[in-house]
Amino acid sequence: MDFELRQNPSGLETVNKFTKRIESVTKETNFAIHKAQEDMTRYYNQRRSLAPIFRPEDRVYLYMSDIKTIYLSPKLSYYRLRLFEIEYQVELLAY
Repeated sequence: MDFELRQNPSGLETVNKFTKRIESVTKETNFAIHKAQEDMTRYYNQRRSLAPIFRPEDRVYLYMSDIKTIYLSPKLSYYRLRLFEIEYQVELLAY
């Protein structure tokens, strides 16, 4: 996202001042955008962690956020069913 003005110096002083001012504003804007991106990345990654790795015979709760139930309203559904024992690993994060 770098934008550079490629222009030969003009004979008019006001044009040269304007060109230098635009160049400085462009550099400051690029710096501010880059700093904001770094800040957002740092703050986003602060509370993110890797998913836990489970082994067979570990016990975990089944979370029911995407499971359909016979209840009409989700507030009547239980969110955590009960403890289940992991039998084997199907994929990297599927058990």
